[in-house]
Amino acid sequence: MIKKFNMAYRIFIVLMLSVVNTGVFAEGLYLQTLNKTVLNAEQIQKSKQKIEEHKSVTVREKLAIEPFHKRGQINSSLEYSVCTGCHLSPPHTKSDRTRTFMNMHTQFIACETCHFRPENTELNYQWEDVREGKMLPAKQELFRQVVIPEEKPEERIKTLHSVNKITPFYQKEAVVLRKNSAFAQETVRIWMDGSLEAKAKRRALIHAPLQKEGPECQACHDKQQNFLNLTGLGATTYQIEKIQNNIIAQFFARYKDKEQRIRIMSILQ
Repeated sequence: MIKKFNMAYRIFIVLMLSVVNTGVFAEGLYLQTLNKTVLNAEQIQKSKQKIEEHKSVTVREKLAIEPFHKRGQINSSLEYSVCTGCHLSPPHTKSDRTRTFMNMHTQFIACETCHFRPENTELNYQWEDVREGKMLPAKQELFRQVVIPEEKPEERIKTLHSVNKITPFYQKEAVVLRKNSAFAQETVRIWMDGSLEAKAKRRALIHAPLQKEGPECQACHDKQQNFLNLTGLGATTYQIEKIQNNIIAQFFARYKDKEQRIRIMSILQ
């Protein structure tokens, strides 16, 4: 009887340790990096300055003149990213030259894919269902190069605002920091009730492992570079050709000065 009890107890302990280890491992590389980050005074001071200079943006729904271009639906897939707890949705707003092209990418690429690029760490980029944090098998349909019938506009919305995104994985765990994580919830509490010092430290900590600028367009839109393994992500030969020969990315590569002007015919050369 005692032996059976001891055996059952050992099995219970092993199972509990497995659960604990899984929970720690499931934090992902981003949160693991945050847990090891030590901030310096300069980082905290810069973060404090950013908070003090911040001005809230109010979106006006009713305007005297109806806007010519109006976004019909917010990209709901961004709801699952911790980044949009502070950043606007869509997030890229500073450059009026590139922001539309950059924000288009948020429909199918996770924020961390471009902005979390640690040195000496090999990341594996795969498709992920951002609702569940589940890695998806690669297939060409995920690139959404499909024709939507005019009589089915709702299908176009589903296509544009997919919850499937190219996400960095490390040791089979998504790198991303999720909005429902304990860390994210603690961040919300700090932002609601914390001091300026506490907010500055938390903001600096979150941004410490991130690159402010993402990779150049040509890192993906070029035959000579392979930031993403498009074949491994399921792209067809046709899709790869279209991605690598994207005319907008070519324009940005050729004309880096925002004051430069160009004729449409020149872009097509």
